[in-house]
Amino acid sequence: MCGPTSGADSRVVPLEIIPPLYAAGLPCHGDDSALWFSESPAALEVAKDRCLDCPVMRECLSGALARSEPWGVWGGEIVERGQVVSHKRGRGRPRRQAA
Repeated sequence: MCGPTSGADSRVVPLEIIPPLYAAGLPCHGDDSALWFSESPAALEVAKDRCLDCPVMRECLSGALARSEPWGVWGGEIVERGQVVSHKRGRGRPRRQAA
């Protein structure tokens, strides 16, 4: 997730590191920016796919890891507690496995 910073909001990459030509066209700058912070594992996969063509994908991820972002999709990866995770587990307890 990249975008303008506002006050203490650390969920976005400062625009000053994004070339002005690209800023308006970044996938996370649309009306659906909440997609990058969804609780739904399926929605997060959609956000990851939208990051694939982003010109600042690498910088976005490295910034998120440097700031230890608590959660969200950053640079095409799901980040939880400042670490990249392969997938987000759904809310609640895991399903019980039959013995």
